[in-house]
Amino acid sequence: MSLEQQPRIGTLHAEAVHTLAQRVRGRLIQPADAGYETARIIHNAAYQHKPRVIVQAADAGDVIATVQFAREQGVSLAVRSGGHSISGLSSSDAVVLDFSHMKAITVDPERRTARIEPGATWGEVNTATQEHGLAIPAGDTASVGVGGLTTGGGIGWLSRKYGLTIDSLLAAEVVTADGRLVRASADEHPDLFWAIRGGGGNFGIITAFEFRAHPVGMVVGGAIFYDAADGEKVLRGWADYAAGAPDELTTIVFMMHAPPLPFIPPEKHGTPVIALGLVYTGDLAEGQRVVQPLRELATPIVDITSPMPYPAIYALTAEAGTPGHFAEVRSMFMDALDDDAIATIMRQMNSISSPFGIIQLRVLGGAMARVSTDATAFAHREQGIFLAAINVWMDPADSLIHHAWADRFYEDMRPYGHGVYVNFLGDEGEGRVREAYPPATYARLEALKDTYDPTNVFNRNQNIKPTVQQRSEEAA
Repeated sequence: MSLEQQPRIGTLHAEAVHTLAQRVRGRLIQPADAGYETARIIHNAAYQHKPRVIVQAADAGDVIATVQFAREQGVSLAVRSGGHSISGLSSSDAVVLDFSHMKAITVDPERRTARIEPGATWGEVNTATQEHGLAIPAGDTASVGVGGLTTGGGIGWLSRKYGLTIDSLLAAEVVTADGRLVRASADEHPDLFWAIRGGGGNFGIITAFEFRAHPVGMVVGGAIFYDAADGEKVLRGWADYAAGAPDELTTIVFMMHAPPLPFIPPEKHGTPVIALGLVYTGDLAEGQRVVQPLRELATPIVDITSPMPYPAIYALTAEAGTPGHFAEVRSMFMDALDDDAIATIMRQMNSISSPFGIIQLRVLGGAMARVSTDATAFAHREQGIFLAAINVWMDPADSLIHHAWADRFYEDMRPYGHGVYVNFLGDEGEGRVREAYPPATYARLEALKDTYDPTNVFNRNQNIKPTVQQRSEEAA
């Protein structure tokens, strides 16, 4: 029987699936298999894909086999590290390459490096490095996977001191669209190394990362909670102070309804609050002095800042690691935070459609701004502020209401900002993908897509289309 005549599973040939199952060392899961429903779940419940094949890879050989299979079958291939893609791109109705079994972490404390497989989470990574008084700059949530966050850039709790996650990346082992395993670094395939640092999953699948680790032990960390009634005053004071603070201090503002946590007074549960999350890495006494002005912006509801091991900061965002919610995101960069923008943000906070929604603000700068804008595919180095709204809800019947709020937020804030961070980009269309990169950066990424993935095998991402596909779509 020819391949064309073989029975198919959805759009997949049954014999080809059987052959793939024989090739991989890890587990291949199909809809009728035990554990399928658990294996297909991603964090954003809005995307209920039902993959025909899930490959829980055991090694790079499994990745190569799966890439070859998807390419030969002509089907969509999604890559899942932590499964946090808000736009659902870590799943597919065809093939999912799942890295949940590739989680090895090897730390070399003498060289201050770490080799990490893509399925490890950042909580696991920084728990392992903390044993040696080290850390790698990452995001703000423990359950986010290494693979997805890194390839998008990696803005997090150490950005002002040690830069983005990609600024600590020394090398990566990458499976390309033609099924080769190559090493990308400053000396080997430097063009690919440039592209994977901010270009997302467009150019290959990374099976191992080698990072530089930095000395980070105990930090001053936690959050200071303020009543939203003081919001404009708090945001103005925070933005002015944080922009000029030492690089050792990185802050993230969370504007939300107060969760029912034991350290928050019961009468404040469910009311709008502003939480100034922070990490100061350096001398602890000096850190307390640097943080003190943030405690005096108004009268705090509660102050839970204290010396702590660096990974303990992830407790602040633990709820974000719970799958099963619905979510929509809008984000942008801002040169600065003027009074009109602050007033608009406060209006948006007071009208947010879900009690679980969050508006985030981050003062950037520091080490991440001292890297040249053309050094990596992440090119928003000069931006002063990052703004994101993440609307979260539980009932799918309310989805239209919550999507509408996200759209209103974006339209109201658009006059104050520009661009978008690819890791905080929803399903917003090709134009917004282009906004994630300056024109010269996007043109360079397009050229490298033609080189490394001319048939767009890697398309379940914020996709940079190869030239051939773009011309075909324009002709149609």
